[in-house]
Amino acid sequence: MNKLWDKLLIGLCCCALTLTAGTSAANIAALLVAVIFSVISQARPNSPASYAATLLYGVFCLFSGEALMLSPLVLYDAFCTKFYPAMLLTAAGTAINITSLSENIFPLFAVMLVSLTLSQRTSLNAKLSKTLISTRDDSKELTMQLVEKNKAMQRNQDYEIYLATLKERNRIAREIHDNVGHMLTRSILQLGALSVINKDDTVGGALTDLSDTLNTAMTSIRSSVHDLHDDSIALKPAVEDCVRPLRDRFSVSCDYDFSERMSRDIKLCFIGIVKEALSNTAKHSNGDSIKILIREHPALYQLSIADNGSCPENITESGMGLSNMRERAASVNGNINFMSDSRGFRIFLSVPKQKLTKQEI
Repeated sequence: MNKLWDKLLIGLCCCALTLTAGTSAANIAALLVAVIFSVISQARPNSPASYAATLLYGVFCLFSGEALMLSPLVLYDAFCTKFYPAMLLTAAGTAINITSLSENIFPLFAVMLVSLTLSQRTSLNAKLSKTLISTRDDSKELTMQLVEKNKAMQRNQDYEIYLATLKERNRIAREIHDNVGHMLTRSILQLGALSVINKDDTVGGALTDLSDTLNTAMTSIRSSVHDLHDDSIALKPAVEDCVRPLRDRFSVSCDYDFSERMSRDIKLCFIGIVKEALSNTAKHSNGDSIKILIREHPALYQLSIADNGSCPENITESGMGLSNMRERAASVNGNINFMSDSRGFRIFLSVPKQKLTKQEI
């Protein structure tokens, strides 16, 4: 938009300069040619058409004093792009026609100076605008990166807190199981022995009530310890522990997207299958890459393990490894598939979300 206003100002100055020389047909024709060439340069900036129009008008200036009077309008684009051939042709035309422009030579130089000044100012503004836009974009990008880094730091902190919580829960569950649970079990056994040797009927009812109370307490403690132990199994660190010995030989990538509300049985199933799959990969695969994916969907959990080693398309499940993985998948009502081709071997497991029976500790 600045260029349009600059050209309008330069055009008015050129028209005023031309009118001082009269309104002959040559002057009007030169004005039309200058406007047309200036429009071409404006419509297609920095294009071959723009350079050709500017250069051709410079040639006209060699033979026409009328065209030279309007040269600042066309030279504006040459000044902006530093197109020196057009400038040299205009200078040569000025030298050739200097005698015919004796009265208007200084006004012409003044308009050329205005054209040069405006072009430099506009070019500088354009550069500053680009720099401003680039700086603003860089600032936004850095801000977004900082936001992402802050989120990642918060996630890492939350995860460390979660791991610390799991360790503490595991410790509490172990303490209850090893100490309180054993003492209650011993008390129940002693109470049972005392009930057997007791001959007093008045005490027998009290012993029975006490035994029921202790059994209820034992059941409650078992349930609490079981719940604590369910949460104490962290799937991601367990998978990382399985992967760590293979990182010297394989390029391993792990993609996790699941909540820690996953049940203990499914966690144990996934850990067992990952261990078995990585063991088979280390023994039989000639590849160098392993990809592990664990995802949670609204209705199911998904586990995918793939390597890029070459293997036959037909898989014989005669070994214990694949059979064990099928048994683990069946224990949680999951569906497991093994796929192999020239691109590698892949294990795909899907487990529906459902309420599984909790095992006794």
